[in-house]
Amino acid sequence: MIYSLLRAIAGVALRWYYADVTITYDPPSVASGAQPVTGGPLLVVVNHPNALVDVLIAARAVPRRLLFTAKSTLFTNPIARALLTWIGVVPLRRISDEAGAVPDPTRNAEGFDALTRALGNGGAVLIFPEGKSHDEPALAPLRTGVARIALHGRDNEAIRGLRILPVGLIFQRKDARRSRVLAVVGEALDLDSWTARTPGSAIPELTAEIDRRLRAITLNYDTAGEAEADARLARLISAVVRYEARPIGAAGDLRDQTSVARLLPAIRAAVADGSPELASRTAAFVEALTSLQQSLSEHRVSLDDLAISRGVKEGATFVVREILLLLTVGPVALWGWINHLIPFRAAIEMGRRNRDGASDPAMRTIVAGTAFVMMVYMLQGAAVALLVGPWWGLAYVLSLPIAADVNLRFRERLHRAVRRARAYLLFRARPEVQQELERTARSLRSEALALAQVTGVAGPD
Repeated sequence: MIYSLLRAIAGVALRWYYADVTITYDPPSVASGAQPVTGGPLLVVVNHPNALVDVLIAARAVPRRLLFTAKSTLFTNPIARALLTWIGVVPLRRISDEAGAVPDPTRNAEGFDALTRALGNGGAVLIFPEGKSHDEPALAPLRTGVARIALHGRDNEAIRGLRILPVGLIFQRKDARRSRVLAVVGEALDLDSWTARTPGSAIPELTAEIDRRLRAITLNYDTAGEAEADARLARLISAVVRYEARPIGAAGDLRDQTSVARLLPAIRAAVADGSPELASRTAAFVEALTSLQQSLSEHRVSLDDLAISRGVKEGATFVVREILLLLTVGPVALWGWINHLIPFRAAIEMGRRNRDGASDPAMRTIVAGTAFVMMVYMLQGAAVALLVGPWWGLAYVLSLPIAADVNLRFRERLHRAVRRARAYLLFRARPEVQQELERTARSLRSEALALAQVTGVAGPD
């Protein structure tokens, strides 16, 4: 009950900070129900780029009660210790948090025992095998804790049916409000059928296998600059290949962009091993794609709006629909904005202070926002309850997060509608601009698909 309530609150907090949190599966068969996300002993291993936010997203990606681990230093505060223990968090001691002390190999024996008991009872345990959150654009070397817990449970505690489920988190920009997040649930490793190739090397081999599975569902780069460059390129390529105008109500997610980004290293390798003509052709494609984006920016048009119809009927339908939404949904959105203006602004200011890493803004804003919003809800709910009765007060409080969600989504839709209206008016006044941009985009789409086939990253279909 408590976990379900906290999970629901976490979902609301994530929606307030990020525009979209998409859960997907790789391979798609993982979503068929064959994966052990609903029962049986499960070790959920997740990359750790964004501190507390990673816990909230993992809790959404895996629809069952998760036992969490956290660094033991968080338990030094009595209030925090009571809250974390109440939720069911297991403390683990990290060597990096015990500077100057001689490492004790048994320092986490009690915590490991608690995790093993949970697995023995058919529970699910969430662990970040990198050990701590970081801002690097690639997966850090994995610690051996997951492998040791899993093998100890299987070989010493006779836990059967234990599986290790990788979950990869990909952030568009983890420190930017209203950006997007993708959580990729990978294929679980059945520990009953897994054996080490070399006797005596089970722990390093299992750690390496977990590393391989996590890297397969995350994006990894040598530098942040490379990550940003690939993100821009992948966004443009995915939009050109899709080549359709997204519905105004579709905010989009990171799935297409991530799929393209995963192909880019293979394409570069194929180009490097290929002919000079292929290298020249690929460079010309990237240059033309960049030129198209510059032209779109000059005209203040998005690739998502390039293929819209400039017909009178379509324009009239758009205007009528958006005006009706403004009249019906607008008041609810305005009510949500008024009620959350102060707590949201206060939370944003808290998130901007004393920034030590890229994960701080999201974490601090979400935590502070949740606290401020709950405080405002309690005050308003109490006032309504005194005026018209407790049931009305409860109903009023329950309506507030709905109004907040409507406000955020409606404002983003309004932004997209204004952008599309501007593109429509431009194309109506200057149809030759749309025609030229469309010709270029269609040509680039054909070239992108052709290059995917030539480099072997996609089949003829």
